[in-house]
Amino acid sequence: MNLANEIYRKSLHFLLILIPIFFCTFGKWKTLAIIAPITAFLVSLDYLRKNNPRIQTIFLRLFKTILRPHEIDGNKLCGASLVFLAACINFLVFKKEIAVTSFSILIISDGLSAIVGKSISSQPFFEKTRAGALAFFISALAVLAVCGAAFHVHLWFYFFGIFSIFCVTMIEARPSLLDIDDNFSIPMAFSFLMTGFGFMWG
Repeated sequence: MNLANEIYRKSLHFLLILIPIFFCTFGKWKTLAIIAPITAFLVSLDYLRKNNPRIQTIFLRLFKTILRPHEIDGNKLCGASLVFLAACINFLVFKKEIAVTSFSILIISDGLSAIVGKSISSQPFFEKTRAGALAFFISALAVLAVCGAAFHVHLWFYFFGIFSIFCVTMIEARPSLLDIDDNFSIPMAFSFLMTGFGFMWG
């Protein structure tokens, strides 16, 4: 995918920051009442296009320019389906401050990583680039700081948050490690790590 298409794709991606904002404003159940049907529609569409060539043709005509190569054949869920699936699980299962932080990292840091990685020439870092990985890590730290301040968290949240961000930076830079699309693996990994550390900390 060229830089112009990447910027267009990530511009749509950045708009999803409205989900955690809505969650903070209106609460869990009102948010899930909106995103759950959207998730069901997107996952169903992915399934239907896999089994119906006509639907696949229409789908590609509309969205091919912003799809990754592995999303085009329809054998796997596309990024949009996985983002909304991750949002549903995240906001249903995890604590508010963890869910909002993890999803915001996905939206902001993953987006910046892709754009910076394609805009700046740098040495490879696993399967991505050093510039992209650095953009992800630094922006994720900024998200952690903002969310931590907004939710008045304890010190442990920042301490374990930095370690969790380091882990998800590695996951983002090396997607083959888990063989799961990073639209799903990034928020899930961060939330599981932070929840586990929370239990350990007591």
